[in-house]
Amino acid sequence: MSGTSALQNNYDDNARAYNQFLATPLGTLEAQLFELCIPPCKDCDVLDLGGGTGLGARDAINAGARHVDVIDISPEMMRQGQDYERSIGRSDAIDWHQADVSQSLDRQLDVGRLGPYDMVIANGIFDHAQSKAELRAMWANAARFLKPGGRVVANRNDPFSQAVGDGVYGVKFTDFERLENDEGWRYTYRVVDTDLVFESYALDCYVNDHTEVAREFCEDFETVRWEKTAVVRSDMAFWATYLQHPILYIFTATKRS
Repeated sequence: MSGTSALQNNYDDNARAYNQFLATPLGTLEAQLFELCIPPCKDCDVLDLGGGTGLGARDAINAGARHVDVIDISPEMMRQGQDYERSIGRSDAIDWHQADVSQSLDRQLDVGRLGPYDMVIANGIFDHAQSKAELRAMWANAARFLKPGGRVVANRNDPFSQAVGDGVYGVKFTDFERLENDEGWRYTYRVVDTDLVFESYALDCYVNDHTEVAREFCEDFETVRWEKTAVVRSDMAFWATYLQHPILYIFTATKRS
């Protein structure tokens, strides 16, 4: 990933405050969408790419997963997750590995100890792909370790959504500039009323058709409907603009045969 050290530093700096995002409307929505995506998975093994503090990993464990491997570029994000796991007296459900998921994991980790997995979580990584080649590498890593027919749970953002507006849903996207490779945009992702600021990317190929690259590796794509979440159903008026112009999409796919 171009600027790997910058990305690592960005997440290291935000690690302690990262959970503040969960208190925003969009953070609450994301958490509930992920819960809907992760089915009961008793005794399954899960890989969480870009797993950070382990939020998705814990969702999988709560759904019955036997074990989760988290891979993330930020040691400080993972340290926060490890501290939390120790605080609840659990030390062996999650293993933590530092690597850049936009590059081949075979060159960075002892992959003989990884997988195969019943499910791969890929939350937040595709918004850091700075080229189509990096996006393809991310999807290749996701599929590489999945069992045949295994499930991917992933997300994407639409930084051009009209619902972003004045930040009523908890985020603002600013400072757009075209990438030098002309494959998309760099922009700043700000969580309102916090100090959380992330450098993010929106590749044209992903914004226009998020399955274009993914179809090389996966099939049976399905987006989870926002109306299924309790937070949206509890206040449809508040979410009306969002439902017309979604910011965050959570979707699933299965590994291509």
